[in-house]
Amino acid sequence: MNINSIDLNLFLVFQAIYATRSVTLAGDRLGMTQSAVSNALKRMRERFNDALFVRSADGMVPTPVAERLIAPIEEGIACLVQAVDQGRTFEPETSSRTFRIAVNDIGQLVMVPELLSVARGIAPGVRFETVDVSVAEARQRMLHGQIDIALGSWEAMGPSFYQQRLFDETFVVLMSKASPLGTRERIALDDYLAAEHIAYRPQGTTDSQLQQTLERAGALDRRRVVLTAAHSLGLTSIVATSGLLLTAPARLAKAMVASRADLHSVEAPFEVTPFEIRQQWHERFHQDSGNRWLRELIFGLFHERSNRDPAPRARAT
Repeated sequence: MNINSIDLNLFLVFQAIYATRSVTLAGDRLGMTQSAVSNALKRMRERFNDALFVRSADGMVPTPVAERLIAPIEEGIACLVQAVDQGRTFEPETSSRTFRIAVNDIGQLVMVPELLSVARGIAPGVRFETVDVSVAEARQRMLHGQIDIALGSWEAMGPSFYQQRLFDETFVVLMSKASPLGTRERIALDDYLAAEHIAYRPQGTTDSQLQQTLERAGALDRRRVVLTAAHSLGLTSIVATSGLLLTAPARLAKAMVASRADLHSVEAPFEVTPFEIRQQWHERFHQDSGNRWLRELIFGLFHERSNRDPAPRARAT
């Protein structure tokens, strides 16, 4: 196949359909009409002699050929984007760039609102997307430029990634002020174990940190868990009206208390080893001016000094 005879814009259409599983949504992402996207897909089908995407109840499902094509196509697009970005300086005042951030449920509630508020004042045309993915998927998508930054208590992603500590996090206990323990400034472990609980189990290493903490305290299998929740949505109201205790990261609890005057948080009645919240990015984009702007903005907003602060780390080892 002669590369000179191929419209490279077709690969952008391919990537958009693969990501959205929809011709209509792909058009919205690319600023194209649905008919233009359909026509581009038709041309790609003719080029590769394959359907590439098949309509189903779950949207446009990629064929095996499309699954084989997506990785090299996305890597090629990322290289082109990087080449263009390196040829110009990121101008936040005029940029319309979309930044994609890997962050879990907690980080989206705790960090993204402030980041978005400040960023829009500096860069009104910039857009953000958050994605909640596994470490393995985040690592792969950051390599190919599909994710710019990973925020949270992620494990070190490897020797090709930079990392930077933002702050230390810990766990507290959140409760309704109307609950039996709600007027106390401290609670004993026996009272904690006698109460009924919500087990908040978000995806990511924050949950692993909590499980390990509870196990060290001898409380993991002794709590009376009434509700196990994968997401934070609705937990504020549930805690306020149920009398259940919620053990959660301190900043998440702070955000919940700020949203409702009938909530109260106290220190956990067991030892909690602080754990780092950090940002990580791939070395391929270390010199990218837009990526650097985002990293510096995040660091400026959320970094808290610590006696354990290391000198700036070049890369994770």
